[in-house]
Amino acid sequence: MNLFIDALIDTAKLLPLLTVVYFIVSFFEYRYGNRIGHSLVHVSKFGPILGALFGCIPQCGFSVVASALYVKKIVSVGTLLAVFLSTSDEAVPILLSIPDKAHLVGILVGIKVIIAIIAGTTVDFVINLRQAAESGGAASTPVHCADALRGHSGCCSHGVDEKRSKIKSLLIHPLWHTTKIFFFLLAISITLNLVLDRIGPERIARVLLNGTLFQPFLTSLIGFIPNCFASVILVGLFVKGAISFGSLVGGLCAGSGIGMLVLIKENKSFKNTLFIIGLLLGVSVFVGVVIQMFGKV
Repeated sequence: MNLFIDALIDTAKLLPLLTVVYFIVSFFEYRYGNRIGHSLVHVSKFGPILGALFGCIPQCGFSVVASALYVKKIVSVGTLLAVFLSTSDEAVPILLSIPDKAHLVGILVGIKVIIAIIAGTTVDFVINLRQAAESGGAASTPVHCADALRGHSGCCSHGVDEKRSKIKSLLIHPLWHTTKIFFFLLAISITLNLVLDRIGPERIARVLLNGTLFQPFLTSLIGFIPNCFASVILVGLFVKGAISFGSLVGGLCAGSGIGMLVLIKENKSFKNTLFIIGLLLGVSVFVGVVIQMFGKV
């Protein structure tokens, strides 16, 4: 009973700031969401850079936007990869709501943006070199951004292809999102408290390969789960000291929210989808291992 009460108190402390952050994010998504998608279309040369910058904004529908644009051949592989790598979903709001961890948000976002820009730009450069070496093909039929996004939904089942009412966008959605994250955080906190109490932190550390270079691989697989709650699990493990900062970064780099589901479902080339998945996991594990070896936070 004490474990439940402790978890409830700890989670309740996060609620006020968490609510404020989600209201701000919802306003940004409502006001500028469509402009972001159109920006990627019209500046394809700098797509990976813009994708990395836009992707780090914790709005749950943007990875879906990037996947939809990629499937329609509007943005490049590097741009899609940059968005996926920089996406942090719930990690940013949750860390911001924890006083002794809030200072890590800037470091985390900065690392992910830099990695996303480097990886996305490099992939596009290599692909462009290969295409330049081949005979030129016919130009693809242009597709409008709005056509590419039609019918897609964000993680809370709200549309990303059209304007919603202000009440739903600026009031109902942030309240509903905050409520879901609160109860999920509570469930994670209770579970971790029970596990730590019954099994002990030492055995948990061994299960999660703590102190080894294999842990970023494990957390990258967790982060790859196509649901924004995967980032909640990773942050919960990090706050409890079960995983390192490098493993957290690796896991969050691998997380692309439900954007990955859109890619898997709608990309006609299964081989191409596997290629993108391989790139995403490869970069994520590599970054996590490097930070775990050389970076201390």
